[in-house]
Amino acid sequence: MTDAIDWPELRTLYGTAALPDLNTCHFFYLHIDERDTSVTFGFETQQLPEHPKPEWAEKAYNTLRFWIEFTGVADLQLRGIQAEAERSVQITGGNTPGSLQVSVRSSTRSMAFTAAASQVSHTRVYLQGPV
Repeated sequence: MTDAIDWPELRTLYGTAALPDLNTCHFFYLHIDERDTSVTFGFETQQLPEHPKPEWAEKAYNTLRFWIEFTGVADLQLRGIQAEAERSVQITGGNTPGSLQVSVRSSTRSMAFTAAASQVSHTRVYLQGPV
């Protein structure tokens, strides 16, 4: 993940701590919505936030899931399906002000697109593995 992308939804949870590195998070979800020209990625991490949501206080958890929705998607290129554990996620400023260049690449598969905006659409925590 690039330092230029600092989603307020995650910043609220993590405070001044480093946000999870998308290259080390488990990339478990991909949704391409051609009707709304959006792409949503789902990630999970065991790097827990310093400031969890109050509704999480009563739960046991060791994993955070979060979904990033990219809107105004154009120039989508997809080769294969992103299932590899070893992959690189890049999100940088695009060629026009306010736009983003997004790519996910592995040794055998790739995805790239431009987006007008991005946001963390929702988060949730859960307990992964035995207690």
